[in-house]
Amino acid sequence: MTSPIATIALTFDGIDLQRSDLQVFLEIVHGLNETPSVRGTDTIVPGLAGRIEGNRINDVLPITLEGLVRADPTTTTTSAAIASFRDNMQSIRTLFASNRARANLVATLEDGTTATISARPLPGIIANDTVKSEFANVSIELEGSGDWT
Repeated sequence: MTSPIATIALTFDGIDLQRSDLQVFLEIVHGLNETPSVRGTDTIVPGLAGRIEGNRINDVLPITLEGLVRADPTTTTTSAAIASFRDNMQSIRTLFASNRARANLVATLEDGTTATISARPLPGIIANDTVKSEFANVSIELEGSGDWT
């Protein structure tokens, strides 16, 4: 279940990225409001003024997710917190493995509509432990295909 503090709810491959217990909470920081790069070029014809505009096709949209991964806040021992944190980090590593097939990233926008894009994770999840083995800030890069629908 998505956390009520989320402005824009997110799922990737059907997995909630903003859990209500805040053990995993990711948000889109780049890519939702930006436009994709395009394929296609103009042709310059010698002797003619201007250019002949070529067809443009949406190509890729870089997307960045940032947020946190932490241990279950209900744990009461250090060893349980470390185990919980490691389980949560492993689930993020598996979900965003760079060798996996692309999947749908779905954003439920502020007005309740949804935007979907087919995306694949890029190599290099960045995780900086704020509290060693209990809390980490993470950054995940994806490559969207085309544009949001």
